[in-house]
Amino acid sequence: MLDLLQTGKYGVLTQQKLLNTTSNNITNVNTDGYTRQETIVYTSAIDWGVGSTVTRRLYDKYVQREMFRDQGNVGFYESYASGLSTVDKLLSSKDTSISEKLNALFSSMEEAVQNSTSIANRRELLAQFQTITDRYNTLNYNIKNELNDINNKISDTASTINDLVQGLYEVNRHVRNLGANITKTDIGLQLLDKRDQLVNELSSYVDINVTTEDDGSWSLYLGNGQLLVNADTYGTLKVNEKTGDQTRREISLVFSTPSQTEIQIGHEGWGGKLGGLLAASDEMRQSMRELGQSAIAFADAMNVQNKGGITLGNVAGKDLITIPDVKGICTKGNFNLTLSFNPGEGSDVRNTDYFVRFDSTQNPAVPVVYTVDANGKEVQLPDAEVVYDKANPGDPLKLKLKGHGVTLTFGPGETLDKLAAADAQFHIQPTINAAFDIKCNISKPEDFAFASAIRVSGNKHGGNATPSLVGVTQTGTAATDKDFGIYIDKTTGKPAFTNNAPNYVEYQITNAATGEGHYVVYNKTIVNGKPQFTKLGTAPKECNGQNIFANTTWDTDNQAKKDSGYPNYDVNFTGTVDNKSSFDIVLNEDGYNDNSNGNLLAGLKQENLVHAADDIKVSLTEDYADLTAAVGSAVMSASTDLRAAEAKCEQSQNLFNSTAGVNLDEEAANLIRYQQAYSACARIINASQTIFDALMGAI
Repeated sequence: MLDLLQTGKYGVLTQQKLLNTTSNNITNVNTDGYTRQETIVYTSAIDWGVGSTVTRRLYDKYVQREMFRDQGNVGFYESYASGLSTVDKLLSSKDTSISEKLNALFSSMEEAVQNSTSIANRRELLAQFQTITDRYNTLNYNIKNELNDINNKISDTASTINDLVQGLYEVNRHVRNLGANITKTDIGLQLLDKRDQLVNELSSYVDINVTTEDDGSWSLYLGNGQLLVNADTYGTLKVNEKTGDQTRREISLVFSTPSQTEIQIGHEGWGGKLGGLLAASDEMRQSMRELGQSAIAFADAMNVQNKGGITLGNVAGKDLITIPDVKGICTKGNFNLTLSFNPGEGSDVRNTDYFVRFDSTQNPAVPVVYTVDANGKEVQLPDAEVVYDKANPGDPLKLKLKGHGVTLTFGPGETLDKLAAADAQFHIQPTINAAFDIKCNISKPEDFAFASAIRVSGNKHGGNATPSLVGVTQTGTAATDKDFGIYIDKTTGKPAFTNNAPNYVEYQITNAATGEGHYVVYNKTIVNGKPQFTKLGTAPKECNGQNIFANTTWDTDNQAKKDSGYPNYDVNFTGTVDNKSSFDIVLNEDGYNDNSNGNLLAGLKQENLVHAADDIKVSLTEDYADLTAAVGSAVMSASTDLRAAEAKCEQSQNLFNSTAGVNLDEEAANLIRYQQAYSACARIINASQTIFDALMGAI
């Protein structure tokens, strides 16, 4: 009888536990983060048929880890695609596209050039110039606004991650304190559910790898292997503006240790939503640089060509677009640096930032210049590309970056030794805001210089060769511009020849027997009514009269100027030449109906003006198409990857929930089964009571 009572008692208590577990599962079917529980009953013949019971959570930890990784991938591609989608629309939309306005500008220019004296056509062209500069300004401004939004989201996301990490740290400590008893209490099981829930939510924000320690606590590591949190410490994300670059956000981990250790982590080390936002911000910033590079190339080409011509006011053309200098940021020390774009070198401008420091280990000290790409990677420029700009004594220190189209000018009195001694460092961003900074520089339609500054005049000669002007590539008012063949007189505003400018070409036979000869270039002046000739150089017959000055071997110091574009104009002599065939090059003093320079302006549409790679340059429209395609391709690729990641994540979530999720049908069946077992055990107790009563009655 006692055996029956004991058996019934333990049976009732066991079934009660099973009923409690099942009831708990049913009650929490919609509770976020809840993991299905199961009570295991062990048999024991010694302990009246029922042994110990253990309640455990049902889940597959390997599937759970895979689900964490999948959620990180979804978070990354979702943030990256959504972050860039607006920029993609801005670049490709007809309402905001640069390409559309470039086509409209050149179409208007072609019409204006055909009737170069029409004020109405010129006024339409002026409106197009104002529109294209406004379009560059607006597009850069809108992309920067999107970038600011992304940067704000980065800060908000970091704050959310910090809350989750700190909460996980606290739960981790409690789990470790409970140790092996963690699964023996309801509180312990709830702590484990809470920990899973925190990590599950955190996994969508950053890539994480989970390691279970001997004490039952979890250690979480980022995808690059950096510790994020364990039971002893946790890292707090700190978001800062990059020194020297207000548009870039840098993130570091500051650990909750007495030393407050801080570890800098690059943009590629995060993954998840945060990594996607950082990657999108890098792409946006690079889009701004490439847009600025295009704006500088466009403005410089237009300015240089317009200054090679004569306006309706019969004066030399001026800059059509203002290109402001860019101030460098001194990140170490208190010094000044200004970057200026070299006129005529807009096609050399790169879509990179620059970092400058000074090496004091050499005597004298030398500057060290690096390019900085979209990911912040620094690459040192070869010494041959960092050229000291020869200046007068007392002038500021200047460094010309050969092949990059820019010159760095330091503050007054800032010498190499002084900068090196202070370990001065500078960060310069030439193009990231350039598209916003350029402005239309003209307000009158007559300021377009459609007429050429010079023209060619054929002389009577043997043969049928005719001269033509290739074009003027540079004019200016600075003293150094007088090193070229033509410059602008500051007093009259009109072009003028420099001393010894090449203005007369003659073909001369050098061997009558073979007919060999060459083109001789002279400076021709009139003294007392008679022409006087100074020989400047010769071009070989093999050039066939094409680009004669480019093929000329110059006398005296003019050869040294050749690399700088001397004499900044060129000519052709097309046809059959004979001995003494010649032509003059004269100033175009009345070019009212001349449109030769206007044709060169319109022809810039087809010219390769934008630096694309080491030895490759592309046209303005091709460069913009490349930019649009690059961003569009990135968005499309991210969207495709997102769909694949979502499908994979859904699969792993379903697989995890098949074990950890509550199935109401299964729980309802268990409830009935445990109720019946409970009733049966209660009847055993009732039977033992009946037997006991019968025995007592028989006494």
